[in-house]
Amino acid sequence: MARSFQVVIPDYQYWKQNIKCQTGCPVNTDSRGYVRAIAEGDYEKAYWIARIPNPLASICGRICGAPCEMACRRKAIDTAVSIRALKRFVTEKYGVEIYGEKKDFARTFLQKYKDRGMGIAGIARNVGKRISIVGSGPAGLACAHELALMGYKVVVYEMEKVAGGMLAVGIPAYRLPREILQAEIDAIKALGVDIRLGVQVGKDISLKDLYEGSAAVLMAIGAKKSRMLPIEGGNSKGVLGGVDFLRDVFTGKEVKIGPKVVVIGGGNVAYDVARTSLRQKGVESVALVCLEEYGQMLADAVEIEEGEEEGVERFNSYGPQRINADGRGVVKSMTFKKVVSIFDSEGKFNPRYDEDDMMTLPADTVLFAVGQAFDLSCFDRCGLEIELTDRGMICVQHDKTSTTVPGLFVAGDLAYGPKLVIDAVASGKKAALKIHEYISGTSLRLQATEAHQDLPDNNVPLRKDYEKLQRQPVPAAPVKERVKSVFEVVEKGFDQQTAQEQGGRCLNCAVNTIFDGEKCILCGGCADVCPEYCLRLVSLENIRGDEILASLYKNRYGRDPLGTGSAIIKDEERCIRCGLCAKRCPVDAITMERFLFKEVLIREQRD
Repeated sequence: MARSFQVVIPDYQYWKQNIKCQTGCPVNTDSRGYVRAIAEGDYEKAYWIARIPNPLASICGRICGAPCEMACRRKAIDTAVSIRALKRFVTEKYGVEIYGEKKDFARTFLQKYKDRGMGIAGIARNVGKRISIVGSGPAGLACAHELALMGYKVVVYEMEKVAGGMLAVGIPAYRLPREILQAEIDAIKALGVDIRLGVQVGKDISLKDLYEGSAAVLMAIGAKKSRMLPIEGGNSKGVLGGVDFLRDVFTGKEVKIGPKVVVIGGGNVAYDVARTSLRQKGVESVALVCLEEYGQMLADAVEIEEGEEEGVERFNSYGPQRINADGRGVVKSMTFKKVVSIFDSEGKFNPRYDEDDMMTLPADTVLFAVGQAFDLSCFDRCGLEIELTDRGMICVQHDKTSTTVPGLFVAGDLAYGPKLVIDAVASGKKAALKIHEYISGTSLRLQATEAHQDLPDNNVPLRKDYEKLQRQPVPAAPVKERVKSVFEVVEKGFDQQTAQEQGGRCLNCAVNTIFDGEKCILCGGCADVCPEYCLRLVSLENIRGDEILASLYKNRYGRDPLGTGSAIIKDEERCIRCGLCAKRCPVDAITMERFLFKEVLIREQRD
């Protein structure tokens, strides 16, 4: 039986979705664009491509979970391009951190932003009342940045003595140096944002008073409390919440933990807790225990690898049974039971255990890193009719931003639960647009323009053997050096030569193979020369298209597409944009063209 092929007619959405790193980024960063610019040696261009859509680019260059790399098409061929590390490389050259006076950065940024005609700069008209933002984490900072860019007066209220939310009190300084964080915050303040520290809404100022004195209020409260497990011995002395522990360490409080530490959890936060524990005075050993098998763990591979290098001992497929304490109620050890399965037949979380297979680890301190919770006390008896869910959370509307109270919005963790920093940035930017629409009475819509640019001589690769280049690990400090302190930075970043080489691995997915059916003689030469076997000459009777395809074919040829004849189809996933097919074509029926698109927000009056 002949193989059947599904045919798709390329259009704007098709070409756009083909640039998977960009569509995979929550803020739509043109990752391909800055990676290619790095490969070409144009580092300043690369930086502004990365920074224009992302107000926390220097931070993301250090700690982003990199959904762009997860989407990278090269990952299906060998390994993804090192997009995050390349972003860090250019931020170190042209980012906020190199500016002594952040107002200079703000002026440069505004000029670059306007040069690109991005659409929202200066669109605010009603700027009488301030817009209040509660929480200075990534969602709150991103929203403040966008609103200030529009021209609004923005005040951010932060309960801690330091701005940044979980960036400041949750993410270890060995991953995110605090001077980088502060530089990003100062750049946002240079746009006119007022950040007031040590102000707790619901205690120092009521939410109702804030609401009544503001044009709009955004609640961008992070999930900054630890979630504990109700197990035997859970109230013993020495049992702590992992997120609470991190917060105490990075707000400068005195932290005392015992020499033998056990961390419960298998995600990135658990490793933050474990690796931060290792760096505390007097700690001799740290064990990390989680339900998941190694391959199921949620932590990034680099976190697991670096944790093991530093001495974190990992125990997979064990779940907590009880915490064992002495007569004074002080932790002495913890007992675990072997996990048989984590999910039931319906795919729901429902762990099963082998009650006869137990493991006991010595412990002076037990740290739970199995989830995060919110402090929503500011909503208690606040005087606003805020609808809550059955679980006591804020009822968020379908737009993932609005609440049941007009003018009260949410973003970040509070809108959808803990996610990546870049997701919080995207949520904050979206909230800014919704707030503008609410205040101005206008709607914003995305206007897209596209173009296809011929490449001279069909020249695509930047370097010889680019398809053979291997991904290089990001250099790290020696273990003995980095475990001395929580402030000793682990990742050292790429040097210039490595950055250009790694940028050269990009397959340039904005470049497309364009076929001219009027010229094609169906010789099959393109399929013969293709190194990835992504082109195929196929009989029309094996092509299954949609009604639009059939209609176009019939209008042109006066008959249905099924029947005699042949066509060339292409597997986009395998194509490495080498251009050999275009060079081989004897009748110039194939060209390599770069797809260019621009999306700009424009105002339109509400009906």
